[in-house]
Parts: sequence; structure tokens; C-alpha cells
Amino acid sequence: MTASVEYEGRLFINGDFREAASGRRYDVVNPADESIVGTAADAGPEDVADAVEAAHNAAQSSRWATDRDFRSKCMAQLQAGLRKEASTARALATAEAGTPTTATMTHVDAQIEDMSFFNGLIETWPWEEDLGPYELLGMRSNRRVRYESYGVVGAISPWNAPFMTNIWKVGHSLATGNAVVLKSAPDTPLSAGVIAKVAQEFTDIPAGIINTISSADKAIAGEALTTDPRVGLLHFTGSPGVGQRIAQNAAVGIRHVVLELGGKSANIILPDANLDMAVMLGSMMCMQNSGQGCALATRMVVHTDVYDDVLARLEAVVGGMPWGDPTDPATVVGPIIRAEQLTRIEGLVDRAVSDGARVIVGGKRGDRGGKGFWYLPTVVADADENSEIAKTEVFGPVLTVVKYSGNDDEAVRVANNSDYGLSGYVQSGDPDRAWAVANRLKAGTVNINNSFYLSPDSPFGGYGISGVGVEHGRDGFREYLQVKTIASPAPSE
Repeated sequence: MTASVEYEGRLFINGDFREAASGRRYDVVNPADESIVGTAADAGPEDVADAVEAAHNAAQSSRWATDRDFRSKCMAQLQAGLRKEASTARALATAEAGTPTTATMTHVDAQIEDMSFFNGLIETWPWEEDLGPYELLGMRSNRRVRYESYGVVGAISPWNAPFMTNIWKVGHSLATGNAVVLKSAPDTPLSAGVIAKVAQEFTDIPAGIINTISSADKAIAGEALTTDPRVGLLHFTGSPGVGQRIAQNAAVGIRHVVLELGGKSANIILPDANLDMAVMLGSMMCMQNSGQGCALATRMVVHTDVYDDVLARLEAVVGGMPWGDPTDPATVVGPIIRAEQLTRIEGLVDRAVSDGARVIVGGKRGDRGGKGFWYLPTVVADADENSEIAKTEVFGPVLTVVKYSGNDDEAVRVANNSDYGLSGYVQSGDPDRAWAVANRLKAGTVNINNSFYLSPDSPFGGYGISGVGVEHGRDGFREYLQVKTIASPAPSE
């Protein structure tokens, strides 16, 4: 399934590609057939230190943070270069992450186009704003508010959407005038090389402003990056456990963090919902990208009056959902990223059945000639709202269905019965009713009926253990900036 393409797997530090100081490389495995996509440099702490040093020096000595016209020109060059390499990025997303071809237009092309919003903010952001005079303590002062970069951003991306999350973090960092050190997930290190190569070949971005790191051991490189005091902002997408560790590291030096840490998003099916649309949409919003998405609708909360009708529809829709070869445009559910994750999914479903839930469809591994890591599209029904399967982020093609029998207050209570709070979904035939429920969900994003929050101008973040801070929108742009107020004497009236 993997084309014979040689992908860039070296580290990118201070404007040049290079091997790790140790000389070690490791294999990047295609999860669909276990073939070798390529190899990546296995960075150690010394390589991370070099990357941070390069970023720090570039942030201090170049005009990147202060010359907005130059920065705007370079970001337009980066976007144009990425458009030219979009087909490579799509193929690589499928090869190293198993991303179904149907999802790569969202993961790659849409994200490249969405750079226009952040690039545009370079021109329109109120980088300096005068507040006018104010008198206190007998002094009359003018005040100027000024936004400045942090200097060095340490960005750590996940494996489930490597190009998408890489370009979010790199694009935000650079548009706000920061230098960046991007550390990829061990499973998906090659997508970062596409961005670095475009930056090197198509742009005038100064050496050291973009640096990329790959490592077979996420802890070694991650610790080196997050404990380096020269990194002013740590931006991470991944698990709550790792996010907590990063927050602890950032506390040394009181450094800023933005953490997007997953979810167990509830999809409330109110009794007046259009069930055909709700089930079709809910199934797709759970199963897309093989269920390996943080904001997917993985927990369906269904009123008892329509519960059996919903299960019947789910059996038909999910049972007939195309799975298999991610290069096939018909495929919805592709492979699981690696064997360990497949075992984890299997254990969660098996324990749910042992605890009294029942599998409507799926519930077992798939097989494609004994190669790859496959789990069938699965519906687990009759799950207790407090059970492991209803509380835990599975990160696979598994939809958990929970029944409720009360009014809308009960639906909201069950949906909010989670430590996570990344996204939420409401299905109802009454817009006012849907909005009333949506407003009460403890989630950073909420989707009503056939709508979806993701866009460059809308903030994306979570409540609870789903994280702190946001990406996207003006709020996400602001996360990458420090604010300074300067007072100066004002003439007397």
C-alpha cells in the first residue's frame, strides 16, 4: 500500500537537515500492512538542546518577531509551497498514520488553506494600541498595550493527525513571530519533514525559526524539550497524563502552556431528533479517521423512547461501514496506529461486555491477510454511564451507547458526567431546545444537528482534563503572545 517514495526523515535544525548526534535511525511502520514507510532520525537530548539553541538564537537575532511585512511574505511563501506539496503530504498521512484517503482532504488541504486566516492576522492584529490618558497617584499617564512573541515555542504533536496538528502549531507559532521546535510523535515523524523541506526550499524564513525533532522514545526528547528554560511556551496535543507532566515541567520557570488533551464527547439524541440523520451523522462523527480523533462523538446518550430505534439504525449503518485499505476512497475506517493500541481497544471492549454491556456490531479484530492492525467498526450498547467504556477515551472505531430516561436535564447531567470536556453534540428537531441543551454542556465546542465546529476562526479547546487554552481563532492566536503595558507621561488637561 505504500508507494516507493523516499521521505525526508532527518532532523531539521538551524536551517539544515542532519542526522541525530548518535547516528541512530528507527523504522516508521505503515499500520495497514506493516511495511516500512521510511526511517527517521532518533534524536537524543543533545539534539533537542541544539534545536532549542537554534530557535533561541534566531528569535533573538533575526527580524522575524519585529518585521511583520517580512514575516507576512514568508508565511505566504510557506502556504504556497505547501500547496505544491499537498499530494505528498496526503500520501504520507495515509502511509505513516493510516489516515483514510477520505480524511486527508480535511487533514491536509483544508489546513493549508486555513493558514490564510492566521497569516491575515499578521496584518490586522492590534500589535500596539494606545489607551489614552489616566490619572492615578497624582500622575497623568498614557498607556500603550503591546503584544510580543514568547521567543521559542516547544510544540509536541500527536500521531492521529500529524500533518494537521503540525501545521496548526507551526503556523500559529510563526505567524505570531515566534521560533518553533516541533517534536513529532514517534509513530508519525515524517510529516514534519514535508513542512521543513518546504520552508527550506520555498521560503525566506530565517534559519532556526523552524526546527523539527523526531525520536523513537517520546519521553526522552519530550523531557528535554519541556524542561529547557529557553522555551517560553509549551504547546501540546495528546493524553492527559502526558499533559500533566508537561504542566509540571512548565511550572519550573512559570512558563505558559496550551494543552489539548483528548475527550469522551457525548452526542445527545433527544426524543424529537431526526433519527435517520442523527444516526448517520453520529456514526460518521465517531468512526471517521478510524475513531482516532480527540473531539469525535464517541459516547451516544440516547433517550429511552427512541433507544431501540437508534440501536437498529446503528446496527445497519455501522455494520455496513466500509473498513480496510486506507488508500481506497470508499474506506471510512482504516487501521489502528500500532499493535499496542489495538490490544488496548480490544481490552476495553471485552471488559465492557464482561461488565454487562453488549456488542451490537463489531467487537473484535479485523483481518486482512494477517498484516496490519485492524479493529472492526463497533457499537457497544447498554453501557452504564459510570462504566469504564463510558468514561475512557478508546481512540478507536468504538461507539458507546448510554440510555437515559428523564427530561433534558437528565440528558445534560449524563453528558456532563465525564472528566473530559472537549466537544459535545446535540440532536433535536427543535432548534431552541437544542440550543438550550448546548449552552449547558461542559465542553469547549458543541455541535447542533448537522454542523461541526472546526474552522480557522473558531476557538478549539476543552474543559476539565481536556486541557487548558485554545487553538484557532483570535483566542488561539493570542495564546502565542505575551502582553506588555507601557506607561508614559501624558500632558495635563
